[in-house]
Amino acid sequence: MPSENQIQEWHEVIRTRYENYLKTSFYFKDTALRESFAQALREYELMKKEIPEPARSFQSGDKARNLAKEYFRGESNPLLPALREGDLYSHQEEAIRLVYGDKKNVVVATGTASGKTESFLYPILFELYRQHRAEKLSEPGVRALILYPMNALANDQRERLGNICKALDEAGSAFRPTFGQYIGQTPENRQDRRRNARMREEERDKRYHRRNARMREEDPVELIFREEMRTKPPHILLTNYSMLEYLLIRPDDSPLFDNDNGKHWQFIVLDEAHQYRGVKGMEMGMLIRRLKQRLRAGGRGDKAFRCIATSATISSDKSEEGKAAVAQFAGELFGEKDGFSAENIVFGKRQESEKQQPSRFHLFMRALEGAFLVRENGADKVVLNRIGSENSARPLEIALCGECGQHYYVGQVGSESVAKEAVRDPSHENFGVDFYLPLLEEQSTKNNLRLCRRCGEIGKNSPDCECDEADSAADLVPVKKCEAHKEEERKDQLKKCEVCGYRRGDPVREIVHGTDGPNVVIATALHGLLSEENRKILAFADNRQEAAFFALYAEDGHRKILPRNLIWRALTHGNGEVSLDGLANSLQKICDDKQVFFESQGAADREREVRAMIYREAVTDQRRISLEGVGLAKWFLKLPKGLPLPQEMLNPPWNFTEAEARLLIAVLLDDLRIRRAVHFPGGKNDPHWKDVSDYPQFSVHLNKPRGQKNVLGWSNPQRSIVGDFLVRLLPDNGLKMNEKKRTGARLDARNLE
Repeated sequence: MPSENQIQEWHEVIRTRYENYLKTSFYFKDTALRESFAQALREYELMKKEIPEPARSFQSGDKARNLAKEYFRGESNPLLPALREGDLYSHQEEAIRLVYGDKKNVVVATGTASGKTESFLYPILFELYRQHRAEKLSEPGVRALILYPMNALANDQRERLGNICKALDEAGSAFRPTFGQYIGQTPENRQDRRRNARMREEERDKRYHRRNARMREEDPVELIFREEMRTKPPHILLTNYSMLEYLLIRPDDSPLFDNDNGKHWQFIVLDEAHQYRGVKGMEMGMLIRRLKQRLRAGGRGDKAFRCIATSATISSDKSEEGKAAVAQFAGELFGEKDGFSAENIVFGKRQESEKQQPSRFHLFMRALEGAFLVRENGADKVVLNRIGSENSARPLEIALCGECGQHYYVGQVGSESVAKEAVRDPSHENFGVDFYLPLLEEQSTKNNLRLCRRCGEIGKNSPDCECDEADSAADLVPVKKCEAHKEEERKDQLKKCEVCGYRRGDPVREIVHGTDGPNVVIATALHGLLSEENRKILAFADNRQEAAFFALYAEDGHRKILPRNLIWRALTHGNGEVSLDGLANSLQKICDDKQVFFESQGAADREREVRAMIYREAVTDQRRISLEGVGLAKWFLKLPKGLPLPQEMLNPPWNFTEAEARLLIAVLLDDLRIRRAVHFPGGKNDPHWKDVSDYPQFSVHLNKPRGQKNVLGWSNPQRSIVGDFLVRLLPDNGLKMNEKKRTGARLDARNLE
């Protein structure tokens, strides 16, 4: 357990990481507003002080190994490596004796981290060992089903069973229980690339040291493929209730239940049983009844099942009436009307301690609910609430472009004020948002609207507000009302940013965020602070869909960010400029050291993936948060030394020096990379475009594209890369805009072909 000082250090690290995430996610183009936003975040209570939870110790019981010696007198040694050495809690011992010794149905209603898993897992292991001694364990069929509400819990259990089986194997025990996790991500067989079959098999081989073909041909204790489980069902089957529904109706999975394979099936364990109330409880109850009926027809006959439910919150009422209520609930859930009794409801027994150290610390994070501009002392200031100070104007909500960071004022649709909060409920008749882009005075015309930044009123030429004219004259800013989506469900979004043209997703959005991004950042930061042997993150959500989405979001985010981090490490190993081949060599070495690739991937596959990482970063559409966008790296196009320069660039009206001309040509050509108009070298180990980008690859024509798809024009007047770039790059060279475009076209057509 970390000390309180260490917890405080972690608190600061996590808060800083969260704050940096928010500053990166909501980037202000305006430097003053960017600094003001950073200051607002520092002053905002993003994270409350950690709250210690006192240790809640439980009364000790006997050792699990002593129970094994009691039940298997003189013959317990092969089982002992599977059991922990320390004392059990008294409620664990009670549950083991009830389930295995007395063959009772049990509800284990103890707190979080109270060892509920051992309460049902050890009785199952005892029964499997009894069958092993009776030489019945080799007979096909599942013995125990453990149902989890979330795959994350099943994954944790799978790892624990793996460690138990590994301990038995390393001790040379002849007792070899098998287990398998059958969920949606379980591969069909070794050829199932969609479900990462290769990765799962490599993980299994590494865990059990199955280094060669002979060892792989042996019967594995952990079954990882569906085909394996159908051919020889595992003794312990881990799944969730949704997958159990599929297993019961799919003919391919019938070997798990039918043809006399159900005769050994005894245990049905339901973890987190409190979740199955109401309609969900009725569905689970019907599912368990169908399972039992199927197993009876598959060989179980009239033999009883042993049903176990665990929960930390199912009840805290330890009275006889409270226990009877829990027993009735469990009986209805499992279809065991007379199978549960009040005597078999196991509660944890607390042990009072004079000095209770914290067992854990709770941290509470705070989300952003928008950002607002207030006019204070003649300048705009970012605040994170709608309440301004006595000396400030009314806070006005803003939104940001996700690419360039331009801010917009937002307000209620159809209103002549941005002080009124927009309606974001699609069912409301006034659903929608009005976006107003602030303009510079030189950009404004007499027809522009003007916004009073003190009160939020908007009007043509001047808003009709009650602000003092002497004070508000400098606070009037010209604004442009932007066109929102015409689609009903997207009336609260802009089609594109009016400044940079960014269109992806919701291009201009208010400064609010969901839970997944911050949670991933916080979990990743915490994971990095933990010692390697204790690194484990378990995330809970209100429903399975949210939990599944979070897991996918975290995995996808890690997959996208990891290559960027590795490229940065490869760049820091060099000194100054590095070639593409040099970067690829450094990156591959780092990937090999960090074991990024599967062992089964050959040298060609690894080189191809390394180059794909580099190319993805080079043509990324996330330019603002790329290595180049944050200033950590810069791509350069190095021109051949003998490249002839166009004389038009060296002569009037441009009068470039040779160095300037070479630099401009390099920048123009590099602009094609940004537009994804690039071609890979084409070597045998180079990736295909589809492995690099989800967006189309462009090509460039010297002449007009003439409506061709994914084609850019190099110098034609309609879509001139050269002319458009020079217009933006050289605004003050004394030429009119149309002359610039024509000159740019001549540069290419004559000399840059």
